[in-house]
Formats: sequence, structure tokens, C-alpha cells
Amino acid sequence: MMKKIRSFTLIVVSLVWDLWVGNSRKAEYYDNHTMTRTKIGYFVYITLSAAIAISIASWAYLRLK
Repeated sequence: MMKKIRSFTLIVVSLVWDLWVGNSRKAEYYDNHTMTRTKIGYFVYITLSAAIAISIASWAYLRLK
């Protein structure tokens, strides 16, 4: 369970960094850190992590504005 939490956190932090700084990682990086057994689980994992990353980047932008 801790490995999944650590992996999810790494994905979210990487996505926030990509949104904030602008240099993006290859899709294989995210695929290697995603641990799901089904396609629906994969889409939920990526969608949730992207939503959190966009929320954090938006919040940081509004705070610095």
C-alpha cells in the first residue's frame, strides 16, 4: 500500500512540476509508475492525479498572482 501511495505522490508532484515549469516528461515515465490491474483503474489513477496536479498548480498560481 505504501508503494502505491508513494508512486501516486510522485506522479502528482511530477505533473505539478510539468505544469508549473513547462518541461515535460515522456509518457513512459508515468506508465512505469502507475500500478493498476485494469484499464478503468488506470484511467481513474491518471485522471485523479491530473485533477490534483491541476488544482495545486492553479491554487499556487492564484496565490502568487
